[in-house]
Amino acid sequence: MSKSKLEINERSIRTELKSHENKPYDCLYEYIWNSFDAGATQVSLDYDLPENGFGYVKNVTLTDNGKGWDFEDDTTTNNFMSSNKIHKNNKTLPKGHLGRGRYAFIWIAEKLYAFSNGEKLSLQHNTVIQKEKIKPNGVGTKIVFDVITEEFSNILSSTEIQNKLIIEFGWYLLQNENLKLSINGQDLDINTNIKDQLTLFHESFPEELKAELDENISVRITLWNDKPSEYSKFYFLNIDNQEIFKQNTGFNKKSDNFWHSIYIKSNLFETEEDLSDEDETAQQKLSFGDKKTRRLKKKVIDFLKIQLSDLRKPYLYTQSNELLEELKDEKIIPNLPEFGIYDADSYGDLLKTIYIISPSLFVGKSKAEKKFICATFAGLLSNQDDTLIKTILEQLQELSEDEKQDLLDVLQRSSLSNVLKTIKEVDHRLDVLDKLKCLISEHEKETLEVKHLQKILDDNFWLFGEQFRLFSSTEGALKNVLTKYAKEELGIDDPDLNSQPNGEVDLFLTKTETSGEIQKNIIVELKRASVNLGKTQYDQIEAYMEKIIEQNLCNGENQFWEFYLVGKNYNDHISNKIESAKNHGEKSKGLCYNIKDGRVKIYVRKWSDILEAEWGTKMHHLKEKLQIKATKAKNTPEEISEELTK
Repeated sequence: MSKSKLEINERSIRTELKSHENKPYDCLYEYIWNSFDAGATQVSLDYDLPENGFGYVKNVTLTDNGKGWDFEDDTTTNNFMSSNKIHKNNKTLPKGHLGRGRYAFIWIAEKLYAFSNGEKLSLQHNTVIQKEKIKPNGVGTKIVFDVITEEFSNILSSTEIQNKLIIEFGWYLLQNENLKLSINGQDLDINTNIKDQLTLFHESFPEELKAELDENISVRITLWNDKPSEYSKFYFLNIDNQEIFKQNTGFNKKSDNFWHSIYIKSNLFETEEDLSDEDETAQQKLSFGDKKTRRLKKKVIDFLKIQLSDLRKPYLYTQSNELLEELKDEKIIPNLPEFGIYDADSYGDLLKTIYIISPSLFVGKSKAEKKFICATFAGLLSNQDDTLIKTILEQLQELSEDEKQDLLDVLQRSSLSNVLKTIKEVDHRLDVLDKLKCLISEHEKETLEVKHLQKILDDNFWLFGEQFRLFSSTEGALKNVLTKYAKEELGIDDPDLNSQPNGEVDLFLTKTETSGEIQKNIIVELKRASVNLGKTQYDQIEAYMEKIIEQNLCNGENQFWEFYLVGKNYNDHISNKIESAKNHGEKSKGLCYNIKDGRVKIYVRKWSDILEAEWGTKMHHLKEKLQIKATKAKNTPEEISEELTK
């Protein structure tokens, strides 16, 4: 790795340490890591808290028993090393090998005084450096932070500082039990962040490995309550407890909060060697090391990954139970009878199973996203086909054999084989979104309302309402539609319309809430992409609205009507309508008209808002997790509409 010397001045320091600005904890960490770099086994942070909690912390010092600073080294005074290349750090130390960290004080104090090896060094923001001889103060280094910032004072006064230091250094202190880090004379108790531990010895390994392993091999698996500053890693230690190498365990980035560190001590690990399952580098392929030894190391790692997997399963099961309770408490689970589900326990088992397979579907998601995910997996308790479900979910995540068997057991016990049906529905919906975008953008002039758009939406009216059902479509005469509505939905055998409304509706969607007291209806008027929506089109949807609400049978206090005018774009007339109705909210949804206390509304919607902003956002996460690729669009609107409705 090529290095160059960077001349120290205030500008270069601030540039190099920009990432530490407004991060007092990171600045403090730099000096503690520097102490460990210097071979310290005892690092002490000491300071005086303000009386009665008012004022600044004073007399902030960091003392260690390391080998000290070499003040004659020009990386301390005039330069520090810089590099344009970042190498893979396969060891914990050294952390501060480029000499930058010692200047981190510029964000937390006016000056820094360092006492080491019979000398005193003074550093300031303006890079003025002073050295002087002093009476030797023993081994190690003492650092004094002078005139500290308010932010630095606040974190030192905070009750969180011990936990912050444990998260940053706990995994390293556990690896090196001879090291101590204290605050005002009290050693950090890293046990407060340990959830569980498992220790393995020679007899813990399978018989085929015992014969090849040394008797002194030991492994400590530690599970953490809070995420440590490092990824979950294997730490390979020689028999003298010196770290030879470290690498990721393979259980990172699974969004399951399964934080862990694995410490392996054995004479087997005397040389640095990447034992991960990632593609080997050219250097590894040309390695002349002992192939038998390498195979043995891989066997040990594979065995430990099985132990990790076994530890993770009950951990995830417990978390899945907690997740289900959270979803219930936050009222995220949908009204199951609306989806035809009357076995809430089986539905709960499904959500827990999905979490165990893919925690990232739920972890870190907003309430709206979790609501959508729960609704997506609702209605999965009918037909059963375990083989197909197994195949689909194997593509969802890389499952171990034990996990596959666990999944099949749950599916058989709870009759959840309709997972396949739901995933196919997700796939279909993604296809509909992609192909409608293609029709609107690439085939604007050729795409027609009835022949193409309405034909597709007759089968995919979920775009306008997830729990609605299609009552009428394909140019239904308004008079006939209302008569049918009165008979079938309102139970009026011989309906009498107040007037004889003319016109035809494209889509009529309706649903009745579970209580039977609220009835919601949606009338959709579709316009081809080549039509720029304006006054003529708006007058048409407004006329439909007037003809419907003038009917006594459509004016009940429990009846809600929404009218949608949908096109690719609209002119200033529509923009002004939306602006005039903004006090009612829903401006982003295109609300233009709101009367009868919100029971009657008119919206003008752009296709981009429906396909991208609304459904695109909802479906994007599932598309990524299911790794579903869009199918290639056909060449003509006829072929596209035929494919989506076959």
